[in-house]
This record gives sequence, C-alpha cells and structure tokens, in this order.
Amino acid sequence: MKKNLNIIDFLSQIPWWISVTLSALFYSLLKFGVPYFEAQSTLVNEVHISMGPIFAPVVALALLSPVTFSLLKSKRKKKLDELKNEIQSIQELSWQQFKEIAAEAYRRTGYTIMENSSFTADPSVDLVMRKSANLYLVQCRYWQNRKLGIREVKNLFSLMHDKQASGVFLLTTGIFTYEARHYAAGRPITLVDGVELVELLSKVHALPVKPILN
Repeated sequence: MKKNLNIIDFLSQIPWWISVTLSALFYSLLKFGVPYFEAQSTLVNEVHISMGPIFAPVVALALLSPVTFSLLKSKRKKKLDELKNEIQSIQELSWQQFKEIAAEAYRRTGYTIMENSSFTADPSVDLVMRKSANLYLVQCRYWQNRKLGIREVKNLFSLMHDKQASGVFLLTTGIFTYEARHYAAGRPITLVDGVELVELLSKVHALPVKPILN
C-alpha cells in the first residue's frame, strides 16, 4: 500500500529556499492574484475576493513552518558528515557494547543506572535511569538506524505511560523526521541524534565501562 504523503513532512525534506519561494508565491496569488482575476470576471464573487487576502498569510505561514526544521536538518547532515568516522565507530559496536557505553555516559551526567530494576526484564526497555525522584526509560536499539520516525517515538511515549516514568530517551546515530521532532516537542521525550550522540559518548570515549547486569 502506498504511504500517504504528508505535505509538512515533505516540505521539511526539501531545501529551505523552496519552501520560502512557495510561501511567497502562494501569498502573492491569494493576496493579489485572486482578487484581481475575480474582479476582471463578469461573475464577481465578493466572498472569494475578500477571503483570498485573509487566507494569504495563513497559507504562507503554514508553508514556512517546516523551514526552521529544514535549516536545522541541513546543518545536522553537514555535521553528521563531519563526524562520519566517529559515527561509523559507534555503529560498529555491538548492541550490548553500545548500551554499556551509553549507560556510562549518562552516569557521568548525573543519572543513576538501575541495573537490577524490574523494568530491565521488559524487552522494550534498554536502560532504566533515575535522577532525584524521577524515573527515565532509554531505548538504544535503534543506534544503527539512519532515520527514525514518529512511530518509534509514539511507541516509546506510550511505554513511558505504561511504566509511569517521568520521561524517555531515544538514541540513534542518524536523524529524526520532522514529524518525530514535532511530536516530541513539549513532551518529556529526549531525542538524541547522531550529532548529540557523539557528544554524549565522547564523555567515555576509549574508557572502560562497568558491565550492566541483565
């Protein structure tokens, strides 16, 4: 079955200047074009003439909404290319090695890893962390994925509610889609992409890590 096209996600994937151009074109068409051509018609529709300029800024802003993400994504891709060797070395780790290094990195940022927690028996949970009175769940299994979408984020958020955790972390060496970023915004979901992952793991680069008990 063909996947339904999401226009906002599509616009976030294309170069930012295309969205800006489309926004300007649609604004001009609705603001000036529609009233002009309808005014030339013998069957003038006053409702259409009045509504065109009203919707012009709305449509223009809607087309511009993915621009920020598109710009950030371009910078992220450039940064990922610069960190190609570091990311490749992370992708070559086994899942267990990656999980242990990630756990050690979070230890060094102030989290306590709950190695003997009942949560670790759940195959959907890779790491369980605590900071103060807050409990956090981490998924490391997608560390080799080039792109993660909204499905993985929603599943993890649902898991957070099931386990009554305070927040969740999703780690990958790749990037997240616009939909995934948009869904995570304003929710206790931390998305760690390749650039942020290299920065996180650099805290324990080439250092021995404490094995995690399963």
